[in-house]
Amino acid sequence: MKLFVFACKNITNIWAGVGARRWAVSHVDSANMAGRATRAKLIKPGHCGVIYCSHPNYKSLTTPFIFKSTPDIQGVENEVWPEEWRMPFSIAPLGSPRLHWKAREAVSSLPFNKSSGNHNIATVLKPIGTAVFSPIEVGDEDWAMILERLAEI
Repeated sequence: MKLFVFACKNITNIWAGVGARRWAVSHVDSANMAGRATRAKLIKPGHCGVIYCSHPNYKSLTTPFIFKSTPDIQGVENEVWPEEWRMPFSIAPLGSPRLHWKAREAVSSLPFNKSSGNHNIATVLKPIGTAVFSPIEVGDEDWAMILERLAEI
């Protein structure tokens, strides 16, 4: 299955997005935004995602969710967070930012990556930069493990 991982360095912004049942991505240069738009068009309602808190005090996975809408490629979200975010979409959170799973532990434990020896969060989870809206392929066992650690349903 495809799993989309989105990074956010601000836990307050994660709480706001989860509470509003919305997510979006930061604005970057036009070439990278065009690449993001191309990848975002492949997302369908029902796809799965998880938020990665990149703040140095956390560096954890938190809040799995289900996409409720496709990203609005031209959209700007300026009501949820203090700054503007791009390509917003609706989510159905399956948990809250109360629960965290240290990312280094997660990439070492999840079956899809366990035997690879790769513990680099950016290359394994693809949460940032040019990889935004790039899914990782995980198995049902991986998703079940994420839900077991982070879901509140």
